[in-house]
Amino acid sequence: MRHFSIVVPIIMSAAAVFGTAWAADAPVPVPKANVPMVPEAGPGIFSMQKLSATKFHLVVTGHTFTSREAIEKYLAYRAADLTMNQHFPWFTFVENRKKGDTVPVPKSDPQDRSYSFRMEYFRPIWRYKITGASDWKNWSPFSGAAFFGDGTDPKSIAQFEVSADIALQKGMLNGHNPLAFDAGTLSDFLVNQVSPPQ
Repeated sequence: MRHFSIVVPIIMSAAAVFGTAWAADAPVPVPKANVPMVPEAGPGIFSMQKLSATKFHLVVTGHTFTSREAIEKYLAYRAADLTMNQHFPWFTFVENRKKGDTVPVPKSDPQDRSYSFRMEYFRPIWRYKITGASDWKNWSPFSGAAFFGDGTDPKSIAQFEVSADIALQKGMLNGHNPLAFDAGTLSDFLVNQVSPPQ
């Protein structure tokens, strides 16, 4: 028993020494960089202008038209991201209507439905240039005219700008307002669907 009591501490001491050495030789895991799920936009793609303490004008510019839905979703994602970065929980989309617009103003929903996933009420203003042209063409979702209803070939677009105004909001989300969007919910919904235009 005496031999056993001497051997055990020796083995345990050796294990402690070699275990420390082995641990020191083991590769140290390198933490992964915090890579954003949506890539950063290139220079000149996204811009914002602060109009007041809570109101912002957002613009997405590009040269390669993919689809109206894809580009508007990216702008909506940036609106949600801006809202959260400003420490506000939700925002309202501000409709920029003009005299003569025929599309009805959306009414409040008495059923208190969530509009964060209903992109039909996030309706930005468009303008674009055709290859070889110097003038911009304008399109408003409130005009009643079809998108590219003038016969424009999307492949001929050399440059486009999509813009929206938003107003940041505090407190409880107004679920009755079809122009109200919960920033976190909207961001989570769009994060795997969007990428910056080019």
